[in-house]
Amino acid sequence: MQLDKITHILAGAAIAAALLPLGVIPALLAVLVAAVGKELWDAQGHGTPDLIDALVTVAGGVAMLGWLLYAAPFFASLQTGVFR
Repeated sequence: MQLDKITHILAGAAIAAALLPLGVIPALLAVLVAAVGKELWDAQGHGTPDLIDALVTVAGGVAMLGWLLYAAPFFASLQTGVFR
């Protein structure tokens, strides 16, 4: 995977994680605004606009929210008495 795509995934994940305390919808909207805004900035001559970049940014945010809201609590519930 290209480094550029990895940075977009991580950026989306970081934005989502940072804003999750405000709610799921605000976190997702922030990721979407950042993804589209970055590509609009690139389209103004500051880089190479790429729809896939925007999509992977959003995918990173969605994946992080999925992890924080569902996967992490599920795995935490599986811990034995040793780790409680």
